[in-house]
Amino acid sequence: MKSHPLSGIKAVIFDFDGVLVDSEPISLGELKNSFEEHGIQMEWSALVKGFLGTAPRDITRFMHEETGRDPAGIFPEGWHARVMKRFAQGLTMISGAEALLDKLDADGIPYCIASGSHPDRLQLALSTIGQEKRFEGRSFSTEMVPHGKPAPDIFLYAAKALNVDPKDCMVVEDGTAGTIGAKEAGIGTIVGLVGGSHLNDADLKAMHAKALTKAGSNLIVETLDELLD
Repeated sequence: MKSHPLSGIKAVIFDFDGVLVDSEPISLGELKNSFEEHGIQMEWSALVKGFLGTAPRDITRFMHEETGRDPAGIFPEGWHARVMKRFAQGLTMISGAEALLDKLDADGIPYCIASGSHPDRLQLALSTIGQEKRFEGRSFSTEMVPHGKPAPDIFLYAAKALNVDPKDCMVVEDGTAGTIGAKEAGIGTIVGLVGGSHLNDADLKAMHAKALTKAGSNLIVETLDELLD
């Protein structure tokens, strides 16, 4: 008999955008707009492949290197303001997220967020979806560690905060950068989620699933419900 995905797991570390909230169409869409403002043209699939889950400071570095110009005002300031405004207007949780969090609570399995998002953006998003109390004291940003994803820093930080050895943790990620970081951190189970609406066609979803597997995911799921079955 196939074991339950959560069998033996002592803690779960969630990426946020595209994993708990369906925010990537907003974040990546506004990033595409920022790139165009800065003279960088990029197809949606390349945007997903190259920048999903990437920390703003690393995107700033890319924009500067790509054009030789400082993107200040356009990114991250302008991008951040537009994303925050759209988050406040309406943000929804990924299907199955609340049920999974409820199960973890019922089973006494600790969990947290380990995100590339700025802390202010995380708090606004959590407030918008009514989950700020649930994640009080366990919502961590790469702004809190020396290096963002794909470095392992945020996952090591999160595992330490939960007082669990990384090998006994599950990470749920939708980005290759985060998946690489989780593997580097020695996370025992890395779940690649391909259920966000930013993966808006079958070919893109299949391409991303393959990329997540190559980066280190040892389980690919299309919905969080698969972690409940």
